[in-house]
Amino acid sequence: MRQIYSRYILPVVEYSKKTQLLPAEIRFLFKLIFIGLAAFALVRLGLLWRNWELAAYTPALLLIKSFLVGIRFDLAVLSYLLVPLLLWMLIPKWGWQYKRPAFRVLPWALGILFGLIIFICFVEIEFYREFHQRLNRLAFQYLSEDPATVLSMIWNGYPVIPYLLAIAVFVYLLVWLLKKIMPGKAAGIPYNNHRHWKRTVPIGMVVFVLLIAGSRGGFNAGAPLRWGDAYFSNSNFANHLALNGIFTLGNAALNRSREGKMSSHWLNRMAYKKALSTTRKMVLQSGDQLHDRDVYPLLRVSAVKKRTFNYGKSPKHIVLILMESFSAEFVGRLGAGYNATPVFDRLIDKGILFDRFFSQGTHTHQGLFATLSSFPNLPGFEFLMQNSHGQQAFRSFPAILKEVGFSTTYVYNGRFTWDNQEGFFRNQGMQRFVGVDDYVNPRYMDPTWGVSDEDMFVRGVAEIDRSAKHGRAFVLLQTVSNHAPFKLPAPAPFSDLKGPERLKKRLNGIRYSDWALGRFFQLARTRPWFKDTLFVILGDHGFGYQSPKAMLDLGPHHVPLLLYYPGDRTAQARRIHTVSSQVDVLPTVLGLARIKRMHQSWGRDLFRLARNDPGWAVIKSSGDSQVVGLVHGSTLLVVTPKLPPQQYRYRLNPWRAQKLSITTRDNKYWTTRLYSYIVTGLGALLSHRAGVVTEAGHKTARKIKAVK
Repeated sequence: MRQIYSRYILPVVEYSKKTQLLPAEIRFLFKLIFIGLAAFALVRLGLLWRNWELAAYTPALLLIKSFLVGIRFDLAVLSYLLVPLLLWMLIPKWGWQYKRPAFRVLPWALGILFGLIIFICFVEIEFYREFHQRLNRLAFQYLSEDPATVLSMIWNGYPVIPYLLAIAVFVYLLVWLLKKIMPGKAAGIPYNNHRHWKRTVPIGMVVFVLLIAGSRGGFNAGAPLRWGDAYFSNSNFANHLALNGIFTLGNAALNRSREGKMSSHWLNRMAYKKALSTTRKMVLQSGDQLHDRDVYPLLRVSAVKKRTFNYGKSPKHIVLILMESFSAEFVGRLGAGYNATPVFDRLIDKGILFDRFFSQGTHTHQGLFATLSSFPNLPGFEFLMQNSHGQQAFRSFPAILKEVGFSTTYVYNGRFTWDNQEGFFRNQGMQRFVGVDDYVNPRYMDPTWGVSDEDMFVRGVAEIDRSAKHGRAFVLLQTVSNHAPFKLPAPAPFSDLKGPERLKKRLNGIRYSDWALGRFFQLARTRPWFKDTLFVILGDHGFGYQSPKAMLDLGPHHVPLLLYYPGDRTAQARRIHTVSSQVDVLPTVLGLARIKRMHQSWGRDLFRLARNDPGWAVIKSSGDSQVVGLVHGSTLLVVTPKLPPQQYRYRLNPWRAQKLSITTRDNKYWTTRLYSYIVTGLGALLSHRAGVVTEAGHKTARKIKAVK
């Protein structure tokens, strides 16, 4: 017994005394985290110093907060890096802390790894100075296009030697430090001691959970850490400073690996130059003036004259109302018999209704993005607001309107973290956000989605009041009550709804949102800004409630678009049958407001079309589906990467389809157009040419090599 105690128990007791609460190897991991945080803080300080002119007008408190917010991103990177080291440590008898050779190799391995990371961070300092972006897909794009030229540019244009010397010194000092703090016999670790391993494993598992939480940005049950979580202020530089370049580069690499296979199916369909030429014929209109045509596919200034319709007086304010799951198939004036939209039906008598209007996708994410940014929903990129490619500065509603003196406000029922809305739209120029935590004593709180649509609309009126006092206002109001699980205020403020039991919850949701819309206009009509405001009302998407009639179900895409301007009665009760989609909203509204600014919309001004133009819309259902559709006139064309194209004759309200022959010349014409649109869109997105920073800033983009 004494021998057992001396050999097995006593060493563990002595070791526990020396290490106090944590084993030495666990404390070593925490020391590595501290070293990593310190290194990233120094790199962030270097980024700030090197780009000090960009921080000249940023308050010091915001810069300090950037360092604090950045800790989450730094911890995420370090957590990913240290998980393998922790798992190796937990292997009995073979853990690195039990192997003498590891004490010679591990400090150098960690030193080289951290040295490589610091090297990438140094590269990013110069990258940011040039492009005002953290490391992203553009880095891969440059190296893949012409690595020799890029390396030559780096060697001749940047202080490569000083940076390499600094990294060499860093690695040497780090290795020296790691040898000093690395646990070994001096720490009393009993090599190959099973009792020590059994003591270490439970603590190691707790640390493993902490590292997993760190990699996700915390213990939250929602979405993991995204680049949008760094957008905490109205200062883009402060937001960018909070990010971690390794984090953004890793996300870009991950997205690139996923997208490559999907994108290649489409990009190989035709040469980019041919696709670009066809796309310009589809999108550009008479009077459009292209800018930097060798760099950007559709960057242009559009004419505000030569229109088939114009208001007598330009609206001063713009309010865009995006209605959750607002399907045109349930609108009374379009033939539905449910009495689900009486308020919207009355508004139709006062405005311009587009009854063949389609959502870009079947998820709020795509509807919101396409409407505000006028960029299409492309295969493989359905969630651009969460994707690294979404960091491009699209010529969006908030970006353009802010340039001409509009304040920009986004009012929503819930939390802006769901689809990375706040991070994305702050980057686009949205200035003010009102979400679930900003409501005081709301009438109803849905535990899933936030306050009710009534609460949102009432607050929306107050926000327009606030903005209109100081000048022109752009306000985005987004509803959410018409969404599963359909938790609505009780009792319902209506009792005359009709429809089958299977649609009861959905119809209640539609009717409640419609009622809340009426409450909004009841309040808005009493305000001085009411007659000076253009109200743009549309659905973010519809929903499927019938068996699909074609390879692509049009039902979930069919939504109404209503333009209502109380200050002009020349366009009351007007109904337009032109096929259109959410990417057409931006150029159409800019035209109606007579705002002549540079944009890169992938849609058209619907009041500058030829009278015999039936219109078209490129749409794609959300998810992993690679099915893309082109609606033109009364025809639906559907293509996929592997199957032959299919063509249908369709009707709406309720929607139905009849398959047509695929051999007609007209179909070949539209198939070429559809593939061209997809190829051009993917090319612009992947090469970071989907948007520019400012109207003056587009000139700097000449440095980017044009897509071939």
